[in-house]
Amino acid sequence: MRYTTFEEDEESGTVVARPHSQTDSAVRFELGFAEWADEDSGNWEELLAHLMEEVLGGEELSIDQDGNAVIGVEDAAETLAESEHARSEDSARAIIDYLADNDIVTVEQSTVTVLRPPHTYDEDEMDRAVKMYSNWAAAFDTLTERIETAVGRVEEAQERLTSRAEETTDVTEHLQNLREKREEYKQEMLSIAGDRDISELDEEERRKFDHAREQYYHYDNLVEQEEKQGETIPNPNPDQMDLGEIIDQLESTKDQFSIEQERLRDRIRTQQLWPTEAVAASEQFTNVLSAMGNVVPKQERMEDEDPQNFLDDLRGNSDEMAELNESSQAITQEDTGTETIQEQ
Repeated sequence: MRYTTFEEDEESGTVVARPHSQTDSAVRFELGFAEWADEDSGNWEELLAHLMEEVLGGEELSIDQDGNAVIGVEDAAETLAESEHARSEDSARAIIDYLADNDIVTVEQSTVTVLRPPHTYDEDEMDRAVKMYSNWAAAFDTLTERIETAVGRVEEAQERLTSRAEETTDVTEHLQNLREKREEYKQEMLSIAGDRDISELDEEERRKFDHAREQYYHYDNLVEQEEKQGETIPNPNPDQMDLGEIIDQLESTKDQFSIEQERLRDRIRTQQLWPTEAVAASEQFTNVLSAMGNVVPKQERMEDEDPQNFLDDLRGNSDEMAELNESSQAITQEDTGTETIQEQ
């Protein structure tokens, strides 16, 4: 990491990040990025959401073979420098290193890992895993917004294509009208000429024939022009999905992201709200009582006593208790019988 020492000043509400190299200068940024906003979200989520929004789907972001989302650290710093939280690329880089110092992201040489599959953490890394849950939740927020934007674009395209289809219907009707007008003048010329040649027509018939021929050419040219124009319009690819299906897919994916995000929030809440200190204190109180009573603490007994011997002892005690119960019942029955005789 470029910045390795971080001095938090509660009074000024800032962090001073000091670089590893003496040639670099210290930078100051706002305190609180590495803290929890509440029981299920971190203050750093807005930073990561801005980063993910800018690089998601671009070449800067890559997913490695382990499922980690990795970004070039310089690309990440350049992107965060454009946000309202960093004043410069140096400040942005210091914030990234600060998040890494608090186990929120991981910086290794020239890359920063912003997302890591939660199941890859060991049990003793639960604090880091919970922070990663928050990172994933921020990513799902960004993905959900992206999907909503995509759905809006597809719906807009669908409306425009529908409108275009209606316009095409109008064009088809227009072309049909042109063909009908052309046919009218064709029939008029055939009616005028009949079985005769042009030379056999009288002057009036020739005038009417030429007028009809002129109109025929007019409409024939319009038909030809429209037919050629229609050929230049690409037909929809039959292999392409219906836009309605695309919207359904996007909506179902968005719903799944929302479900997964809520699961992550639940996991974060469970870990954050679990009374770890109270549970530990309860164990200590129990040990104090054991010491006062001069008895072996339960944890020590759990480690020292053989489970099978313990089970055998339980069974032996159960047999003894059963015999005692049988004896007690027999004595009770004898007493009851004696009392009954006396009453008679």
